[in-house]
Amino acid sequence: GAPTRIAPDGRNMYYNAAGYRPLNFNAFGNSSGGASGRAGRNLSFDQVLIAKPTSLGESQQLTVGLSRPMKDNWSWSFSYTYTNAEEVSPLTSSTSGSQWGNTAVYQVNENRASTSDYEIKDRFLGTLTYRHFFFDNYKTEFGLVYEGRTGRNFSYVFDNDANGDNRFGNDLLYIPTGPGDVRFGSAAEEAAFWAYVEGDDYLRSHKGQVAERNGNTSPWVNNFDLRISQDLPGFFEGNKVQIWLDVLNVGNMINKKWGQIEEVDFGNGRALGVVEYGGICGTDTLPNPACTPANAGKYMYGWNAADKPALQDQNGQSRWALQLGLRYEF
Repeated sequence: GAPTRIAPDGRNMYYNAAGYRPLNFNAFGNSSGGASGRAGRNLSFDQVLIAKPTSLGESQQLTVGLSRPMKDNWSWSFSYTYTNAEEVSPLTSSTSGSQWGNTAVYQVNENRASTSDYEIKDRFLGTLTYRHFFFDNYKTEFGLVYEGRTGRNFSYVFDNDANGDNRFGNDLLYIPTGPGDVRFGSAAEEAAFWAYVEGDDYLRSHKGQVAERNGNTSPWVNNFDLRISQDLPGFFEGNKVQIWLDVLNVGNMINKKWGQIEEVDFGNGRALGVVEYGGICGTDTLPNPACTPANAGKYMYGWNAADKPALQDQNGQSRWALQLGLRYEF
């Protein structure tokens, strides 16, 4: 349906009247009093999704590197890759509803290219190999691979539904200019929120703005893999056996705090919830001490601690692992 209000930061909103009253929201973003979104929708339908093509989105990638082939039983390589990638939708899912809902937006259904979910801005790759012949002509090799990369991109969002489109956690956060720009239910909530903002480089440097989609990155990632391989004679003349052992994320074997990946993951749509939308001041039907007449038109925020990046351990990314391989050549 058509927007029912323009938010303090300029975004279109779709709540009914009760969805703008701060007294209908608590600090956890839960609503009451009949607050509901999509107030102007056609009640003959539940959801209608139409996918349309876009001409927006692009990527560029540059790699530079140096390598030294095997000489005197040593070889090495080192490279750097820079990537710039933009997209409208990350196409992260298998259904239209989650494709739409997992994209962080400022305006609903906007056709706007932003930093891609898949962009790794900076990536370093290094290899070092040593070869020795302990047994006749059957070589032994030790190889070390290093990858250092920028953490995955993520967006700062409202933790609940800020625009009334009935989708939670995908509305890009408005970062207030300073204390008093938005209202809180208590002084303690406001103090905790500003302590969080001042402790975050991105939020501190973007006050008065709507956060960019994928505007920040998770912590830098370092990873080392080790391979030990040994050639052996085969069963027949001219045959050869190669056996190898890979120690993946070998640093984590040495120190359990090394090689860990902390990221805002896909489970949250690569979005980090900071505050709860709690209505617009000046819309309550009863007096509200947190929203005096002088604050009419300002956002009400609810603070109960922001989300945090999670340790990524699906498929064991943040743990060491052993992998044994065998190849017979004839």
